[in-house]
Amino acid sequence: MKMPNIVISICEVLVMFNLASGQTTPPGSTEELTGIVSDATCQGRHNRKAVTNYGCTRKCVEDCADYALVVGQTVYILEGHRADLDKFAGGRATVVGRVNDGKVVVDSVTAVKKIEKVRNHGDA
Repeated sequence: MKMPNIVISICEVLVMFNLASGQTTPPGSTEELTGIVSDATCQGRHNRKAVTNYGCTRKCVEDCADYALVVGQTVYILEGHRADLDKFAGGRATVVGRVNDGKVVVDSVTAVKKIEKVRNHGDA
């Protein structure tokens, strides 16, 4: 009955490796990411003259580029829900999906929730 112990040891090593490499969630887990919906060609740095970020993203996707989500310095390739991504092209959105190896299988795309500013009203 050594087999279960070996399997457990291998799993422990994989978890430790993922933690050491900075990966805090298991591959394929569902995550909520907020960033700029762009395309894999421009990756948020649009180069077309006299075209908006929306127009450039849509044109690149029409020319067979994948949708991408730019979160800080990280670019995730988006798969699925193209009609929803069309609405947010070039703008900010929150994407919920399964992340694995730099790709996100999209479950939903929504507008970014605005954070209300806390106002301190003094007695004065």
